[in-house]
Amino acid sequence: MEPSYTAGLESIPREFDRVDCSVDGTIPAWLSGTLFRNGPGLFEVDGRSLNHWFDGLAMVRRFRIVDGGVTISNRFLRSEEYEHVTERGELRGDQFGTNAPSTLLGRLTGLLNPTLTDNASISVDRIAQQPVAITETPHAVAFDAETLATEGHIEYNDGLTITGSLGHPHYDFAREMVVNMGIRFGRTSEYVLFERPTDSRIRREIGSFAVDRPAYVHSFGLTDRYAILIESPLRLRRTALLQTRPFIENYSWDGDASRFLIFDRRTGEVVSMSRVDPCFVFHHVNAFEHPSDNRLVVDVITFDDSEVVQSLYLDRLRSGEEPVPGGELRRYRLPVEDGAIEERTLLAGPIEFPMINYRRVNTRPYQYLYATGHTNPPAIGLQNCLVKYDLETGRRQLWSEPGVYPGEPVFVPREFAPYPGAETVTDEDDGVVLSVLLDTRVDRSALLVLDAASFSELARARLPAVFPFGFHGQWYPDSGRPHRSMP
Repeated sequence: MEPSYTAGLESIPREFDRVDCSVDGTIPAWLSGTLFRNGPGLFEVDGRSLNHWFDGLAMVRRFRIVDGGVTISNRFLRSEEYEHVTERGELRGDQFGTNAPSTLLGRLTGLLNPTLTDNASISVDRIAQQPVAITETPHAVAFDAETLATEGHIEYNDGLTITGSLGHPHYDFAREMVVNMGIRFGRTSEYVLFERPTDSRIRREIGSFAVDRPAYVHSFGLTDRYAILIESPLRLRRTALLQTRPFIENYSWDGDASRFLIFDRRTGEVVSMSRVDPCFVFHHVNAFEHPSDNRLVVDVITFDDSEVVQSLYLDRLRSGEEPVPGGELRRYRLPVEDGAIEERTLLAGPIEFPMINYRRVNTRPYQYLYATGHTNPPAIGLQNCLVKYDLETGRRQLWSEPGVYPGEPVFVPREFAPYPGAETVTDEDDGVVLSVLLDTRVDRSALLVLDAASFSELARARLPAVFPFGFHGQWYPDSGRPHRSMP
């Protein structure tokens, strides 16, 4: 018998357009803006289930919060992938864990001109006032901020060639610049550091680093001067491109050490490489330059190996027999030049989907972390609680209810800092935490509003249906210039 949370791993049958949600409790009057969330909404093609959680076809969710009320909209991204599936009943391109149909000739042709999916289901970005859905290929897809109607591919006419890009770009508030990393596959592959002005479609390559077998990478760390990439031993197979495998099955865990690559953001050069015990990372939490020595502090959610990737195949997730897919919060102190590496566990797992007060403390020392977790580790199933962790005191606060499964916690400050490190009169945790819940007791999803300081519930907006578990998104306040609120 499948566990009750599998309702969040099933396709949603309809789209809603700005439907009013009933609200229990009181949403703070100052909370006014739009939360865009992204994630899978369709898990079947021609009646057959896709293989991996990451393969589901993208569906954008829009939560509009104003005057204490909430409306919900959801709409499938009409990507070329979605339209192809709808019209032909088959995938257009290979997904993370599911292959598209192909012939031997088609496979060989694809070696020279691969079809990269535009199923942009990971997160949301913005180019000027235009919201876009993004994934781990360069194919971002624009959508309307009010109706969620798809408006087509974002075209980059800048000459930058990359095969993959990370689903977690960073934002440099001082320079109003989006910073990201990509991978350029080839006989010799390269990690590529690049940036673009927030209002521009012109990307600029800062630097690159050649690598024989590139690792699978999902996020990276950023400080004022450096970009930090952790290269796990989940690396591309040497014969991968000649095989008929889904994307992630072209990688294998070789058990070798992991490696931190530190890029100088000014020159693009890799100025330091530090080897550590093998580990796998989906999500960076924060990074900053230590004020008293020439070291970088890098906080990440680590796994002992890449088994977590396998555990997210849909048949395993739906079985109810898998360990909770969460890692531990680990801190690394990395030398920029010479010196020993220091590492320690700050918070044992399972935790995932880490969140900070991004605009205020990204690239800076910080005190509070929010994440999903579990009330009884080690455990089987999915995350069933939200966690607030105080890095200074070690205090851990939980929010949970029986039969309820929360998604990524989104921190929204009461007062937005103009840039990281700016002096403000409010505390770092003065704000709210938003999370989309699956409540299996009533077979509905809800938007939860927690007071971030006390971690107590303020309000809950009840949604009209079960919405599949999503991945990431952005909060855009009504006041002030839109910007990234999370990595």
